[in-house]
Formats: sequence, C-alpha cells, structure tokens
Amino acid sequence: MSVRSRKNRSRFYTLLLVLILLTSGCMVGPNFNRPKVEVSPNWLDAGDQRVKTEPSEYRNWWQAFNDPVLDRLIDRAYRENLSLRIAGVRVLQARAQLGIAIGGLFPQTQQASGFLQYNRISQSSPLAGAFSRFTYSQDQVGINASWELDFWGRFRRTIESADASWLATVADYDNALVSLTSDVANSYILIRTLERRIDIAHQNVETQRESLKIAEARFQYGTASELDVEQAKTVLNNTLASIPTLETQLRQAKDALSILLGLPPSNLADFLEGPSEIPVSPPQVAVGIPADLLRRRSSKGVKSVLDSSRLSPQSLNESRADLTPFKRAVSR
Repeated sequence: MSVRSRKNRSRFYTLLLVLILLTSGCMVGPNFNRPKVEVSPNWLDAGDQRVKTEPSEYRNWWQAFNDPVLDRLIDRAYRENLSLRIAGVRVLQARAQLGIAIGGLFPQTQQASGFLQYNRISQSSPLAGAFSRFTYSQDQVGINASWELDFWGRFRRTIESADASWLATVADYDNALVSLTSDVANSYILIRTLERRIDIAHQNVETQRESLKIAEARFQYGTASELDVEQAKTVLNNTLASIPTLETQLRQAKDALSILLGLPPSNLADFLEGPSEIPVSPPQVAVGIPADLLRRRSSKGVKSVLDSSRLSPQSLNESRADLTPFKRAVSR
C-alpha cells in the first residue's frame, strides 16, 4: 500500500470520527421537562398537635396499629395477591424491553467465521517431488460486525422511551401495592368492627329480653300499660332484625379479604386468630409537607401520571426519529 493511499485512508477515518462526534449530540425532538406545580409549603392544620410535619417512614405504615393479625394478613397478600403479581411481571417485561433498546447502541449483527484445513500429499504422487514436506495446513479467521450509527439519536430516544415506560410500570406496581395494603387494612378493620357490633347486638338482645320480662310483669300487676310491653317487644325485634344484616356484611367483608389474599371465599378462621379488638390509630400522624404527600400517593396514580407524561414525548420523539435517514457501518 502506498504512502498516499495510507494518508487518504487516515483522513477518511479522521473525518468519519469527527462527523460521529459532531452528530452524537443531535437528537430529534425536545427533551422532557417535568411541569412545575405550585404546592403549599404547609398544611392548613399545621398548628394541630395531632399532625406532625416532619418526615417519617411510611413503608410499613400498617404497623402503627400494633396488630399482629393485620401484619400477617398484609404479608400474605403481598406474597399471594394475583393483581400484584401481574403488575410485577409487567415491570420485568418493561425492564427487558429497556435492555433490548440499550442493545440497539451496539452492533446489531455479529458474525465470527473460521476454518482449518489439513492436507497430506501421497509420496507416490507425481507432485511429491515438488514439495519438501508431505503435510501442510491452511487456516482462516474472520469477524464481521454491522451496526446503525445513531446520527439522529434514534436509539437514544428509544432508550429514553423504554426507560420512561419502565418507570411507569414501577409506579403502577407501587400503585397496586399501596391499594392492596389499604384494601386489606380496611377490610380487616371492617371485619373487626362488624364482629364487635354483632357481639354488642347479642348483648342488647339479652338485655332487652330482660326488659321485656319486666315490662310484662309490671303489666300483669297493673303498674305499667300495654304500651310499655309493645314498645319493649318492638325494640327487641328491631335488634334481632339487625343481626342478620350485620352477619351478611361480615361475610361479604371476609369474602373480599379472601380475594385480596389470593384465596377462594372462606371463613378465614385460621388467619383471624389473635386479638379481636378494633385496631386503633396512633394519636399523632406524620404527614410531612403537601408536596411529599402528592409524590407518595401512588394510590391515586400521581406517580404513574408523572411517569406516563414523561413517556408520551419520548415515544413521539422515537417516532420522529424513524423519519430520519439511517446510516449503517460495517466492520470486518
């Protein structure tokens, strides 16, 4: 190869490198900017002694009730709830898609080839006299790689879109988890409340039956009117009529809790063993500042909406990049 040819090739590679560096920062479409929202720095009830504005740990918020049964139920729901499992699988799917998008920056086609050939010449061959050795071997190794240069930021926009999609699925998973834990806690508290109301109703029935007997005895001895007897019967019958309604609500609450735990509708006797008192909330609640509360409230989809708003422009930029000419390079 001549010196001039080498200089021309060196100039070509230098120009190609400069072109890649200049265009590496060019990407189609605008970048995502999180919208600014004005949020009050303090609560309206900041002066209330029951409200604490300093930060606190909210990961295991249900432990503030100090109820071991509730802790077991939420642990079971975290491991067995089907909706939460589906959300978790979608996170894994989005993460795999992100890995595929990142792979676009590397050579899309890679090939390695080679061969080794061993030859032996017979000593009785007419050509044997032309060779000093009767055996020889031949080998060849080759590597081919081809990739699309990211001149217009097509692959980078695809990565940003996949990353935003992954973050949105993570927010959806958090949304499902927060909703699950709150639904389990609400169902459990409702069950304990209904059980307590049924116990009180049965106690009232016994008390009202005694009152009815007293009213009937007084009526027989002429110290009370028949109206007192009828009123005592009405109160007793109303209390008796309320018990089946409460028992139906209790069964519905247990069925709902069973579904949240990934179980068929059942009585949940094994899961509800333990203290049967209604959980009591702590006297003070740490809420932080309004902005922190909005970011934590994935149960209302705030985080999911923010990540989805980031996904929309990135997907649009990815589509715009498809309109640009593609450049391919091949290396051997």
